[in-house]
Amino acid sequence: GLHGGSGFDASSWLLFPLMMLAAALAGALLLLGPALAKSRLGVDEVVTTLLLNFIVLLFVSAMLDGPMKDSLAMGWPQSVAIQDVLQLGKLVERSRLHTGLLWAIGAALLLWGLLARSTLGFEIRAVGANARAAAFAGMPVAAVQVKVALISGALAGLAGAIEVAGRAGYVTLDMSPGYGYSGIVIAMLAALHPLGVVAAAVFVAGILVGADSMSRAVNVPTYIADVIVAVSLIAVLIAAMLTQFRIRWR
Repeated sequence: GLHGGSGFDASSWLLFPLMMLAAALAGALLLLGPALAKSRLGVDEVVTTLLLNFIVLLFVSAMLDGPMKDSLAMGWPQSVAIQDVLQLGKLVERSRLHTGLLWAIGAALLLWGLLARSTLGFEIRAVGANARAAAFAGMPVAAVQVKVALISGALAGLAGAIEVAGRAGYVTLDMSPGYGYSGIVIAMLAALHPLGVVAAAVFVAGILVGADSMSRAVNVPTYIADVIVAVSLIAVLIAAMLTQFRIRWR
């Protein structure tokens, strides 16, 4: 009902939030399994989520070759384009900068408010700092872990929907050039602070997007962007280690 055409007679103000809600629910439900395995069985969430990536990619591939396939794409595996009213507007005309940036900043502000100003946020920070101490203090560690997973999955689902609605307008299997791994780097550069993520994301995006321009200007490989990001991450990790263990130069 969200693809091109006028078969579904509903105003865009209702369709758009439904589309975003569906994306958030899909992401949250996807992480529910690994979250329960972590909280109930102690299974490492890194392993289960990394393996789940392949299942999701194969499922999306099957959908793009099946129910979601665009018959006008000349055999190319992509979905039918969403309606124009469901696509995000441009912040700067004739550029790829769209209003999804405002959604991302809004999500960062909401997440900061949740972590800094709410009871759940205090529990999340306590469990993240020391789960055993939080359990000793009477906090529901397993429930907090599941809630964090659901929030994280919902944010990831929203990010995917914003990418589709703001840039391409349809789904392809290769629409993500590694956003998940870039997100890990950005979170570490921001020292896991929701507002710091905004600055770290702009920094990393500027380097990665400007890699081609750097290559043309100073005649160096585009991989210099990966080197700069990697060195920045190592510097942050070393600084965190020096701060944690209070190592001083004498």
